[in-house]
Amino acid sequence: MTYAATLGMTILQAKPQRTHLALTVSGAGLNMHGTAHGGLLFSLADEAFAVISNLEAQAVAVETHLSFFRAAREGDVLHAIATPERVGRTLATYRVELRRDDPTDGELLALFLGTVSRRARDTSTDEPSSS
Repeated sequence: MTYAATLGMTILQAKPQRTHLALTVSGAGLNMHGTAHGGLLFSLADEAFAVISNLEAQAVAVETHLSFFRAAREGDVLHAIATPERVGRTLATYRVELRRDDPTDGELLALFLGTVSRRARDTSTDEPSSS
């Protein structure tokens, strides 16, 4: 089982112009204050970042930043919406908004920006197609 699956993340959309993941905050994801642990929010944003950045290339993160604005609570449904800011040949930067309850109009809880180093996928290990 992957880390994302262990945390309960679900990929709702995975397209190069918009990737959408969701997660419901459980009791296991709370910090000592009874709100969602910052690491849980970072993990959700980072997974959306990883999914979108690897759709069209092989990518690895070189820099990330997360700003927290509001706390999330147990039972909240969190939405991570990832969109490209700039995609070049070797570097790409993506924006991930973390929102509560509604992916478009929900309250903005945090903003994640991340840059990846990217390269073309290695197709030499791909299975030959059966035609």
